[in-house]
Amino acid sequence: MGAPRWLLSVLLLAAGCGEHPQAPLGASSLVAAPSAPSAPPSMPASAPLTAAAPAKPPVIAGERFVRLAVPGFGDAVVAVPVGARGPRPIVLATHGNYDRPEWQCEVWGEIVETRAFVLCPRGDARPDSPSKDDVRFTYRSNQDLEKEVDAALAALRGSTYSPHLAAGPPVWSGFSLGAIMGVAIAARRPADFPILVLVEGGIDRFTEEVATKFARGGGRAVLFACAQGGCKAPASKRAARLEALGVRAMVVDAGNIGHAYDGPVAAAVKGALADLLRSDARFAEPQEPPP
Repeated sequence: MGAPRWLLSVLLLAAGCGEHPQAPLGASSLVAAPSAPSAPPSMPASAPLTAAAPAKPPVIAGERFVRLAVPGFGDAVVAVPVGARGPRPIVLATHGNYDRPEWQCEVWGEIVETRAFVLCPRGDARPDSPSKDDVRFTYRSNQDLEKEVDAALAALRGSTYSPHLAAGPPVWSGFSLGAIMGVAIAARRPADFPILVLVEGGIDRFTEEVATKFARGGGRAVLFACAQGGCKAPASKRAARLEALGVRAMVVDAGNIGHAYDGPVAAAVKGALADLLRSDARFAEPQEPPP
C-alpha cells in the first residue's frame, strides 16, 4: 500500500524548502573583528636644542676719513671709527665761517676716537677763498644748514656704514657759526638734537625762551666751550639756567687763547665729554668682542 496522499504532500513541502540554499560564506561576508591598535612608530631621540651663537659684528674697515656724497649738497666728510666692531653713534661737527669740514672732522675724530662716526657737512663755498686749492666754506642760513644736515644724515644712514650705526639722535657739535645756527635748529627740534657741544658760539642765543623750549622738547645736555675772555661768565649763567630746567649743562674754559676749536680747546672738550654723555649708553667705554 502506498504512502497516504497527505504524507506525500508533507514530504514534498520539506523538499521544496531546500530550493533556496544559503549563499556560500565568502570572504566578503566576513566581518573582521577590530584589531588592536598598532604601536606608534618609535621616534628617534631628539638632539638637545642649543641656541645658535650670535654672529660677531664685522670690524669697521676702510679709510679713516672719507667723502660722502650728499644729494643736493656738496660732499660731506666722515671720520670713520676704523677698527670698531659694535654700533657707533653719530657726532655732527658743523664748522665756522671761512672754515673747512675736513678740519672739523680731524679734530673731532681725535676727540671721540673710535666711539662715534663724525659727520661734517660741507656748506657753501666762499667766493673769497684764498685759492682754488684752498676753498673755504660757510652756511647761508640755519634753514639751509638744517636741510643739509638732514640730507647728510640720510646719506650716511643709507650708506654701507648703515649696519655700524647705533640708533638714536646725533650729538650736535658746532664751532662759531655752526654753534650759533645749531642753537636755532635745536630750539626747533630738541628731540632730534638733544645734546649740544657749542664751541665759541651760541651762548647769547640761548635766551630764556630758547632754553625753555629746548628743555621741554627733549633737550638733555649742553656743553659750552670757551677760548676767549668774556665767554666763561655768560656761559656759566646760561648753564645754571639750563640745569634749573632739568638739562645737564657744563662749561669748559681753555683760557684766553683766541677763537679756536683745536689744541687746548679740543683737549678741554674731550676731557668733559664723558661726563656730559654719562647717561648715554652709546658712548660708554667700548667693550669689543674678540676678533
